[in-house]
Order: sequence, then C-alpha cells, then structure tokens
Amino acid sequence: MTEKWVSVIIPVYNAVDYLNECLESIVGQTIGFDRIEVVAVDDGSTDGSGELLDTWAAQHPNIRIIHQENSGAPGGPRNRGLEVATGEFLFFADPDDYLGTEALERMLAAARRDDSDVVLGRARGVGRSAAEGPFRHNVERGDIYSTKAVWSLTAHKMFRRSLVTDNGLRFAEGVRLGEEQIFVVPAYFAAKAISVVADYDCYYLVLREGFPHLTQQGPDPEVFYSNIRKVLEKVIENTEPGARRNSLLLRWGQVEILGKFGRNFPRWPENQQKAYVRLAGELLADFIPEEVLAPLSPLDQARGRLLRLGLLDELVALARFEQSDWADLTDVAWLPDNRRFTAALRTRLRASSRPAELEHHFVLQRVSDGYEVVVPTGRPGGDETALTFQTVVDVRRLGTEVRRPGSWKILLRLSYGERNEDFPVRFPGTRLPAGAAGRKTFVSGARPMLVWISRDPESAAELIVTNWRGLAGALKRRIRKRLTQ
Repeated sequence: MTEKWVSVIIPVYNAVDYLNECLESIVGQTIGFDRIEVVAVDDGSTDGSGELLDTWAAQHPNIRIIHQENSGAPGGPRNRGLEVATGEFLFFADPDDYLGTEALERMLAAARRDDSDVVLGRARGVGRSAAEGPFRHNVERGDIYSTKAVWSLTAHKMFRRSLVTDNGLRFAEGVRLGEEQIFVVPAYFAAKAISVVADYDCYYLVLREGFPHLTQQGPDPEVFYSNIRKVLEKVIENTEPGARRNSLLLRWGQVEILGKFGRNFPRWPENQQKAYVRLAGELLADFIPEEVLAPLSPLDQARGRLLRLGLLDELVALARFEQSDWADLTDVAWLPDNRRFTAALRTRLRASSRPAELEHHFVLQRVSDGYEVVVPTGRPGGDETALTFQTVVDVRRLGTEVRRPGSWKILLRLSYGERNEDFPVRFPGTRLPAGAAGRKTFVSGARPMLVWISRDPESAAELIVTNWRGLAGALKRRIRKRLTQ
C-alpha cells in the first residue's frame, strides 16, 4: 500500500453542487492522488451530498467517507476526520472551495525543505476577500512573528499530523465562526518552524451564490467571545509583555473586537448590541492594552475608547458616522467678494462623544494628482444630536496651486497625532444648497478666474476652478443658448 503523504479532511454539509469541483481538484494534484488520503465527513447533509461522496468512495479506495448526524458547525466534522487520518501531513479544505493543481506539492516541498510543522499556502478569494498580509513573499523556517501568520487563521493550511496529535489540538465544536482559531493559534506556537508559500495560489476561497457561508453570518456573542477569550489566553501564555506580544494582539483587537462595531452594528437588535459591547469591552480590558491599538485609524481608536467605557449609544453613532451618508454639507454660501465661501458640516456623531485627541481639518484634494491643501478651520461645535464643523474657504489665499484650473475634492480629515483618516464631504438630498449655486468670477493677479461648487455622481462635494479660457467657453455657451431660444 502506498504511503499517504497528505490527508485532506473535508467537512461536508449540503454542498452537492460544489463537491465535484473540490474533489476533482484533489484528485488532480501533481504529487499524485495515490499519495493522498481524503477523509470527508458528511455532517448530516439532506441534499444528496452524502450519496455523492459514497459514489466517489466507490471509485477511489483512498477516499474515506464518515456519515454522522448534523452537528451544526464544521469543527466537529474536522475533529472526527483528524482522528482517523493517517497521512504524514493534514490539510483542511471546505467542500465549496478548491485547490490549485500544484498546491500540495509546493506546500509539502516547503515543509520538507524547512522541516516545518505548519505551511501557509497563498489563498485566492473568488468573489470574496482572502488574507494578504502573510503572503507578501515566501518564508522559510519562520515563526508566528516573522510570517505574520495570525492574520491568516482559517483552517486551510498544511499541518504535520504529529504536531496535532502530540499537542492534542482540536477545533472548537458548536461554534459557527472562528472555530479554527483554538486549533490554528496553538499550532503556530508549537511549531518548530512555519513556512509560507506566497508565489502560487494554493487554495481558492469561493463565494457561492445561495451557499450559507458562515463568515457572512453573525455568531452568537457569548459563544463567539468565549472562544476568542480562550485563544487570547493562549497568546498571553506563550508570549512575554512587550512589542512582540502587542504585534499579535493587534490582530484580535482590530478584527474580532473593534471589527464587530462597524457599519452593520446599528442594524443589530439592541440586546445583541448590548451583549457585544459588554463582552468585547471585557476582552479589551483583560487582554488589549491601549498601546496595542495605536497603529489603527483615528476612528478605530475612538471606537476602542468608547468600547472600554461601554458607551453603546456613542458606538452606534460612530458606526453611523462611517456610513456612506455619514456627514452632510448642510450650508454652503458664497460671500460677496465671490472668492470665499462658508461651509457647514453636520455629522451623526454626538458632540459629547468626540474624543479630546481627535483633530479635524478640511482638505482640498486635486482630483488629477492628489495634491492637497489644508483649509484652516475653527473648533467643532454641536450638541447631543450632532457634531458640527464650519470653515471659510478663501480660494485666492490658498496658494497658486488652487488657482490653477482643476477639480478639487472637499474632504474632512480626522487625525490622531500622525495618523489620518479622510472622508468625502457629501451633499444631502438631490440639490445643492441655495447658497452654493452659480459660477463666481474673481481676479487673481491680472487673471480672471471662474470658480464654482459642484457634486460628483456620488453626491460628494467638489470645487471647480478654471481660468480665462474656461470663462470664454462659458460665455460662448451662454451666447449660443440665448441665440437658440
């Protein structure tokens, strides 16, 4: 009997439309299918997946099928599969995805070359996102730090089976999202070396229409954060305080904690919102020092502060603040000299929830090349219903670049120290404010200029500046229009 180099373990639930593509990609591996063992665990499928698996097994003696009652999540079937697998290495695949033809050959070669216990093969998203950070370049004999492996915590990797058995690694069961982490993270710490195959698409993560991807579903907060707590305890147990530990903790602070309070958060039921705020706040307090979040954007840092204080209403407001209609340019008016206009911006963030360190600036950003001019502004105002900003834009005094012909985006820049985050200023409704209408002329030096405020197709505000040629063109169009009336 040929020795099996790799056991591919597949948890299967109602994936009959995609199983053939997945299995064909395994059968066609360049290391030779006779060197591969497939362990597919049918988790109580009701769509014919179990019967299709049996058909494959009847044709290929190295495909082993286990049938069981539905467990509700992939962790249990994966555990069942690894208990019976016999290959030198284990690879975990999902039934709606598929492998690159050379995937197992390349990952196996890296494991043997580097004597690695874990190999990350580059994943390619098909209609969905996939981790990019760990796959900038190949890594030989790396570790959890040098590989940036914590930014890829899905199960779709190659693990030395002895590493799994010697350390008693198992997936969380009954958890519908993140069940891999309690398996993958301890494996990273226990591995004597980790390799990365970044120059080949080893695994294809596919978004299937109508297929219930767990990553798109909101997990139960109690179960989810209980599992994340166990993972973070492993991180603390295996690291010393300091920059290296913080570089790992940033991943959970950004993704599993702050990442749950983005644009979708306001749509959740209030009881779910409260549970997430409470449990995520406890994780921040117990595991994530404030300096861990320092590399993040100003709004993420503000979110972290609000979460530590348990301020649900402010977290909802901040999430709305980030939505596409997060801020309105409510009042724009040209002053009599035709070269200055006032701008008033109303946001959906409460004035009282604005962190003291959060600075703001209006910015004109040229569309053609990104050249920027910062516009001086006063302090923000507002009340318990809205945070507001006001400024006066003086086109003549903003430098010669602004007086050159071109289109300029109007942005609001929020800053924490050296870190900035820009948001386009948008017009509410379908029309410009009355005071913004019309083209204005003024003289810059000896040159006549034409300037006006416009809106792009997404309602973002723009400042348009042109010179005497533009004026001449506008005059010709006006005369032509009058002659045709």
